Amino acid sequence: MSSKRNDNTFNTKTRKFLSLASFVLLFACTALAQSKTVTLHFVDSVMINDAQIRLGDIARIVTSDAVLEARLSKTNIGEAAPAGFNRFVNSADLIEFRLRPAFKNVNFNAAPKRVKVVSDFQERRVGEFEEQIRAYAASVLGWKAGEWTLTVNNAASAWKSGRGPVEIEVSGINNPFAKGNMNLLITARQGNRVNRIPVSCNIRVNTAVLVAKRAISRDEELTGENTMLAVMDITNFVHNPMRQIPESGTMMTMRTVNSGAILHDKLMKTVPVVSRGDQVRISFNGERVRISVLGVARESGVNGDKIWVENLQTRKLVRASVSGRGSVIVHQEGDRI
Repeated sequence: MSSKRNDNTFNTKTRKFLSLASFVLLFACTALAQSKTVTLHFVDSVMINDAQIRLGDIARIVTSDAVLEARLSKTNIGEAAPAGFNRFVNSADLIEFRLRPAFKNVNFNAAPKRVKVVSDFQERRVGEFEEQIRAYAASVLGWKAGEWTLTVNNAASAWKSGRGPVEIEVSGINNPFAKGNMNLLITARQGNRVNRIPVSCNIRVNTAVLVAKRAISRDEELTGENTMLAVMDITNFVHNPMRQIPESGTMMTMRTVNSGAILHDKLMKTVPVVSRGDQVRISFNGERVRISVLGVARESGVNGDKIWVENLQTRKLVRASVSGRGSVIVHQEGDRI
């Protein structure tokens, strides 16, 4: 009785094992039937004109599935080297770590190979983009048309670029009245490739500036009698030249100016509204009282300047703000006249 029970148990286990084995074999056959085989014939070396390397660039793809072949051919396998340089692709690593994870039902057959991928290039020169450089300068400079000329000093400077169109951006002028030698920057873009190329240039400026008709004495006011406008080359002029004759009574020299000299901001000062020794009217406006007396300015000043003035009645010195020609105002209670 016991022997018969053991035989039945053995037969049951055998049937279960055979059933499981059949299922596994069927699954394997089904999976094998669903998987596709692709043979890759890698080249030794290739030249490309693109920022990305695709499988079709470096291998001939053999498969019976045309759709799969097209997908594989366009598969991005890495970034190309910069223009004029090269990189290597290991076919075994490519299949193991990039293709198999992306194409799980594909069996890849390929001989191991190290493929050299060279990035094609053409030589670009700064001089090719002088038109864009001048157009940029014209868009940012404050000089009028005809007052300035731009010369590119390093037109022969070259760099390696991919073939095809390139997007150019010029920058570097921060002062609208820039002149003389200066450095600009060309940013050249091709897809995700960016090159930055320095541009050495010179901006020459010829414009109308204010010059002395004759020698002008210190503290002499500027007028149409002692100044005139003349077109001059100010490319290397370091100061900010005056570009128009000032209104009468507004500007005067800080020191003697020679005949023919260019007048600029460092030579000029504003003509004071009140000069030292001038008689002035001193006013004080309080909450309940308004006082106005005569005084003498002990300092010079323009509108808004605080100067010392002397009250002619009390001989007291007070601080007052210049409010116009011949008049000052005392604002603070402590400065009451």
